[in-house]
Amino acid sequence: MPDFKPEDTNTFVEQQLDNYIEEIRTKFEADAISFFGPILRTIDDFIRDAIESIISKRGKLAVILQTTGGSIEVAERIANLFRHHYEHVDFIIPSHAMSAGTVLVMSGDDIYMDYYSVLGPIDPQIEKAGTSGLIPALGYLKYFERLIEKSKKGMSRLYNYRKLC
Repeated sequence: MPDFKPEDTNTFVEQQLDNYIEEIRTKFEADAISFFGPILRTIDDFIRDAIESIISKRGKLAVILQTTGGSIEVAERIANLFRHHYEHVDFIIPSHAMSAGTVLVMSGDDIYMDYYSVLGPIDPQIEKAGTSGLIPALGYLKYFERLIEKSKKGMSRLYNYRKLC
């Protein structure tokens, strides 16, 4: 078994990824990019840099996407970016594209998935105060409704107490 050093391993992995991207470019007759990660602020800047670094564009883009979701505003900016540079945009989903990822995929012309791939529910998210994390808006609303119900019960107890006095 060969004795790989970490830098050799990184180089090997990068070469393999470059080979796979080139296969995608050839089969789809398109420019190709891949993105694996959450769709959060500043990611759109990196994707813009990647798209704008492609010198002679083919008019068609293949996007390999895997994401847990994120910000709908960022997904919209990325979709607008793709459409600014390409007439036709295909999405390849090897595993999953959730929430904002689903919205981004729906902006495309064709979607390629296999039996294991999934698009997730579109679940609006809000930034959690004091962190860079997101929480589901529906959960936030349910929590708010519970607080209102609890408040109503407390008020009715106070009202009943005053009636007794």
